[in-house]
Amino acid sequence: MLVGVVASITGILSYFHVNKSGFTKEIKRNVRDIGSNVVILPKDVDQVSYHEQGGYSEVTMPELVVEQLLAHKASLNHLIPMLERKEEVSHDGRKNPARIVGISASIPMPGRPKAPMQKALKEGMVQVGSSLAQKLSIDRDNPGSLEITGQTFQVERVNKASGTWQDGVVFIDLKAAQKLFQQEGQISRIEAIECTSEKCEELGVTPNVVLTNELVSITDQAQILRRSEMANARTAIRNMSSANLSLLSNVLWVFLVVTILLLTLWNTTQRKSEIGVFRAIGFGQGKIVRTFLARSLYLAIAGAVVGVMTGSLFSFFQMQSAFSVTGKKVSIDWMAGCTIGALAIMLAILAAAIPSMIAASKHPADIIGKDSV
Repeated sequence: MLVGVVASITGILSYFHVNKSGFTKEIKRNVRDIGSNVVILPKDVDQVSYHEQGGYSEVTMPELVVEQLLAHKASLNHLIPMLERKEEVSHDGRKNPARIVGISASIPMPGRPKAPMQKALKEGMVQVGSSLAQKLSIDRDNPGSLEITGQTFQVERVNKASGTWQDGVVFIDLKAAQKLFQQEGQISRIEAIECTSEKCEELGVTPNVVLTNELVSITDQAQILRRSEMANARTAIRNMSSANLSLLSNVLWVFLVVTILLLTLWNTTQRKSEIGVFRAIGFGQGKIVRTFLARSLYLAIAGAVVGVMTGSLFSFFQMQSAFSVTGKKVSIDWMAGCTIGALAIMLAILAAAIPSMIAASKHPADIIGKDSV
């Protein structure tokens, strides 16, 4: 029975640990993919006009601002510099005005390495929004080429509909856009994700204050626009998920401790008559205790190995399909599994030691007599 219980409990904990790790990654990635919640704009941009035009402005600032943010390790991550212009584009004789967005691969803040939020676009290639592609009759399976200001680019793909301004956009590599529009070293804006939690807690101020004060100390060529609702929703989701996982983890650990202690205590108590027989045939107290501890040790090790292996592997293979975004990156932390197993074994030995020591210290007639009544 001890083997089965230890295997069950360690299996549940191991399953939960792998699941928790995968779930945390999935939540972080999905929350990240909601989009950038901070926009760094040139200082001369009028935000009223910027919003009236659907988040568009032709005012630029030096690309050097990106390097300044990185050098000062601002409370941001996944910096994506962009250059935007509105130009007429054509495909197979069909023409239409479009928003051309030169975009760079996302740049991680030093010390905050992350999987890239935005990958670099291939040189000489463009990506076209779904609505614009439909208007220009661009075939998804055979997209062909697109002409912008007299230059021809191969359409890499037609992006899926997002229901946003991006459906009417042509995305192009930032350097290619700067060259195309003769704006070398200039950008229209920088999109990013805020990382202000620690500083807000330390200083007792809001993220807006933290980011604004940081930007003022870093450069005088930019201003900040924080998408508050998106930022707050992102923080709330992550905090709620973390709190729920911590609560469940604590409950499972308490369950592990109590169950193994009670089971081992019961198992040893049920063998009082066996201890009495050992005492009657001349076994000393120390030898009896060692015998029962060795027995509990072997059974607990067997249960822990089976439980940790089964729980971890079952959770691992389940997460492969359960988590669509990060499932292929779920891994098993065998060190954590060893910790779970080691704790279960220690608890089993501890629970067996005390009752066996008490029983072994008594006279065999007292133990056998009581059990036979």
